[in-house]
Amino acid sequence: MKQTISETVDNWIKEEQSRRPALLRVIRANDPWDRMSEEEIEDRREFIRWYINKDFELLLLIPVHPRETEIWFSDYEEFRTCAFNTYDFERIQPPFNRHGYRVKKVMEKVKDLAILYSCLTSQEGREETLRRYENLVSGEFRDNLMNLIERYQSTTDIDEKMLIKAKIAEQSRRIMKCKEVWQKYSTWD
Repeated sequence: MKQTISETVDNWIKEEQSRRPALLRVIRANDPWDRMSEEEIEDRREFIRWYINKDFELLLLIPVHPRETEIWFSDYEEFRTCAFNTYDFERIQPPFNRHGYRVKKVMEKVKDLAILYSCLTSQEGREETLRRYENLVSGEFRDNLMNLIERYQSTTDIDEKMLIKAKIAEQSRRIMKCKEVWQKYSTWD
């Protein structure tokens, strides 16, 4: 009896070892790619890539200075080990001009309001759009200009007066630029 059990177990072991790997695959109950073709999997991955990048849409609107040598990495490990992931690379980047970017966005908003003003037919809507334009220019440039004029009149230091005078001229130029943009786009001839 002992021998027959031992032989039976030995036969099972031989059978297990001699058996070729089964042509079965493991099916997980939560496999997201189950029963999908390679094309469907690639389409799904592309959709996921698009959806994830959608979160960074606003960041991608920030202007970047074009360079002749643009290097993009397809692999995170390759990027992680390269020299561009160091402070040296960050150091050679030109500084981002936040104030210039803000002025550019204000000018775009003025243009948008002027186009809206030119499209509206109701007098009430046009007056509201004009009021929004005036509030925008006042909040961004005119209020600052008035503060600078007060500082200019109250200071006695000649060097400080020269600096304030340059700032006053810059604010005046920006207000005039807003007025030019408004006049260019608010009338439809």
